[in-house]
Amino acid sequence: MRILVVDDSPHHSTMMVYELRKLGYAVETATTGAEALDRAAREQFDVVMVDVKLADMTGVELCWHLRTKQGARHLYLIIMIPGSMTDQYHELVEGGADEFLRKPLDWKWTGARLLAASRVVAMQRDLERLATTDTLTGALNRRRFLERGAEEFLRARRYERPLSVLMLDIDHFKRVNDTHGHGIGDEAIRLTVRCCQQTIRTSDFVGRLGGEEFAIVLPETKPLSAFSVAERLREAIAAASLPVPPSDVLRITVSVGLSWIDPADGGIEALLAKSDVALYRAKHGGRNRVEVEPQLRHASARRGAAGARDVAAS
Repeated sequence: MRILVVDDSPHHSTMMVYELRKLGYAVETATTGAEALDRAAREQFDVVMVDVKLADMTGVELCWHLRTKQGARHLYLIIMIPGSMTDQYHELVEGGADEFLRKPLDWKWTGARLLAASRVVAMQRDLERLATTDTLTGALNRRRFLERGAEEFLRARRYERPLSVLMLDIDHFKRVNDTHGHGIGDEAIRLTVRCCQQTIRTSDFVGRLGGEEFAIVLPETKPLSAFSVAERLREAIAAASLPVPPSDVLRITVSVGLSWIDPADGGIEALLAKSDVALYRAKHGGRNRVEVEPQLRHASARRGAAGARDVAAS
């Protein structure tokens, strides 16, 4: 469990880090509310322990800001209060805190409360996983994929950074189901996602949009590099094999559509729509291929070096 301690007292903060690490927790610190908000936006924490009074805001205000900005990932918020405070409990919880601890901290009691918090955090993470991932493959589900895609689109637009999107679809998937059954069809879907996750970077993410259709967002990726990723992915899936009882082996291929951010695009949906057009062209152009949208100078991207030259021309 990862804990962020927010306290502007160097002595108290150092003591807390020492005691919390003795209990086996990973601990980071912040001295102001603004610093805590910035770190919570950039890093993943499970618990935030905040002093009730900071230099730039109160602990209650910080809890409120953290709670409103937490997104899909729940934070367990603990406010540390002086022993003299006896009548503001409702305000603490209303502000977003999950519980409070009295200073100076009793470390046996604090350890017990953090153990209880770890159980709540574990249950919350399970709920988050169920709410945001596809149960068959572990990829992001459609809703969460679109949320994260929208976040990356806004970041790319704000900082004028490249962003590319792939859409892929398993070729002749109905034939797989009809010939081998839906169980093997499910395994083919899982195989496709595994190949995606093994090919892309940790900063990229894949989502299952429905059935045998998937999409991948590639932040900080220009068209030529994205085309190379698409080709590696297509080749990896074509090279993989799926055992089919009793002694058969199934090989599958995918068609891929590629698009990238353009000044005229209004959101991540626009990139997905362009990728879908390219995917449709790949399906009707022979399958097991990568196509791009918008089409480039030499009509469209082909597999191999010719396709790479077309994309480079952009």
